[in-house]
Amino acid sequence: MTGQTLIVMGGALLLMVSTLRLVRLRLLSIRYGIGWLLVAVLGIVGSPILTLIVTRLDLFGFTPTGFSLGVFIAFLGLVSLQLSVSLSGLHRAMQDLAEHSAHVEARVRRLEGARVAEPQPMKPKDRVGT
Repeated sequence: MTGQTLIVMGGALLLMVSTLRLVRLRLLSIRYGIGWLLVAVLGIVGSPILTLIVTRLDLFGFTPTGFSLGVFIAFLGLVSLQLSVSLSGLHRAMQDLAEHSAHVEARVRRLEGARVAEPQPMKPKDRVGT
């Protein structure tokens, strides 16, 4: 194994351990934790395969480092896309919640206004002539 393979495998193992710790402390949701665990497993399994592919990269005009950087940049792009999708969903949920809150507030104001407008029964001391 090359030094690059060991570094990638070590980083993937560190990612796996830190992901498990964050999920256990409930700082990371299980949904995202499973995704990061899959990435860690892919790093551990894929780094030796990457070493085999590197020997054939000359045919395509890539250097081993350039190919590895391309794979990492593509991965970061996919992570950014996934985070954008999650953020868009949270934004939509927050907007729906704000609209619902505004409707509830308007209804409460309307009901309180109707209650104030109702005639109040007169108290005995307010009657004229008594």
